[in-house]
Amino acid sequence: MTTRSGTKNRSQIKLPSRVASVFVLLASLSPLTSHAAGAIAAGRVALSRGDFLGAARIFYQVASSSTGEAKQDAEMLLGQALDQARFPYGAAYFYSRIVSLGPRGKYFRPALDALSQLNSRTPLGRASISGLFSVKVDQIEIPPASKGFFHYFRGLEAFDAGPDKPANLRRGKAEFDRVPAGSPYYAPSQFYLGVIYSILKNSDSALDAFKRAQRSSNDNVRQLATINLGRVFYERKEYKASFENYSKIPRDSDLWLQSIFEGAYGFFMIQKHNNTLGNLHTLTSPFFERRFFPETYILRAITYLRLCRVEDVDKALRQFQERYKPKFSGLNGLLKTYRRQNSGFYDLVARYSNSRSMKEFSEAIDIVDSVSRTESFKEGQTVVRNVERERNLLKSRGSRLEALSEVLKGYYGELRKKTAERTGQQAYDHALQLFRYLQDLSNQTRLINLERQAVVTDNIREEYQGEPDGADKTDWGEGMRPLNLKQQLEYWPFEGEYWEDELGAYVYNIDTKCGGGAKKGKAK
Repeated sequence: MTTRSGTKNRSQIKLPSRVASVFVLLASLSPLTSHAAGAIAAGRVALSRGDFLGAARIFYQVASSSTGEAKQDAEMLLGQALDQARFPYGAAYFYSRIVSLGPRGKYFRPALDALSQLNSRTPLGRASISGLFSVKVDQIEIPPASKGFFHYFRGLEAFDAGPDKPANLRRGKAEFDRVPAGSPYYAPSQFYLGVIYSILKNSDSALDAFKRAQRSSNDNVRQLATINLGRVFYERKEYKASFENYSKIPRDSDLWLQSIFEGAYGFFMIQKHNNTLGNLHTLTSPFFERRFFPETYILRAITYLRLCRVEDVDKALRQFQERYKPKFSGLNGLLKTYRRQNSGFYDLVARYSNSRSMKEFSEAIDIVDSVSRTESFKEGQTVVRNVERERNLLKSRGSRLEALSEVLKGYYGELRKKTAERTGQQAYDHALQLFRYLQDLSNQTRLINLERQAVVTDNIREEYQGEPDGADKTDWGEGMRPLNLKQQLEYWPFEGEYWEDELGAYVYNIDTKCGGGAKKGKAK
């Protein structure tokens, strides 16, 4: 049949069933939706061919010009494309946007899983996953693979909001308790539970939590749990168990000197004065001249006071003043200069961390060194470095992303700023605490001097006697390592030389002058 114009009547054409169904589908869509579906299909083809940047460009175009499900589809695919193109922080940005919609969003569960997997490969930092913290969600809505990730970071957010407030501790504990035992976030969650129980003075639960965290395959988590076990046992006056945990901290750890210092207090409490002085001897060696342990001189003075060695008390207090009095003005100037300049303070500490040198505020270098070794600063610095690396990658490859490139550039700048601001604030607060700590120690030196000048050493010794009922009297001969009774120890006079392989194992060999004479001081 033909019409007058000679063309076939289209109403009479029979299309193949598959083509007809597509034709009916497209005809039912609005022009905008039809365009989005076609663009998404084209983006999927590019993705399957390995053209991740091309796919990302297409998906961004759809996401920025669509609404509803089409927008969600495009943003989820955009995150996947950026992830495969090795832009993890860019991917996290879009995944976090999807998660912030909550369970009503079409891709809440897969986006949450994707964030969890990203963070397991690259630490994203709190600012990258802010979408987790505002969303309200029932437990049933959280995919099993993401429960650990979700609850761990929610717990951190509650804990960091103010660990001195019981309500924050309760919220943090509730989140950490929900982290499944099989999750990679289980051990760090147990560590924070141990900290919370310690703050709440529940030492039994704290020990249980720290022991679970101690089984972590992550060296950092394991060492943090171990030193905190030493602290809990110390508080419980179970000194042998405390020493055993302190002695497990490896020498290449930033926590090793801290364990040596805290172990010295344990020896002091069980009246192992030669071990106390031996540990302190390591801390004041030239190898660690930049490490911040001012209380070393205070504990040394009190130990000598207990032994009635007045000249040595004077020497320890004089050494404290000589080393730390000049630092007051330098640290005070540092804190005044960077007050309310958190990003600037972050940059200062980061420059020192990268070079281990500092031209400005050189008197405060050991305080800055201490800040640079905190876990919060190291985590923040890692995120900043990774973001800057990704931003540089965008400069070399981002021309194909067109408008998306500008969006990512702005996001990287904002993420870097937020991370530096947060990390800088924590670093500044820590430096301020060290300044106040130093002031407090300076006041203690005056008190010790007053006691010494008033010749009331017996009262001081009674105050610091500290021997608990049933104190462990096991012999300790080498630092925090138990003494083998069959082992022969050789003592020789210390003449100013330090041996690196002996660090952590020095033991003094001096007697008390209380009520009589004493041997000359020697150190192993």
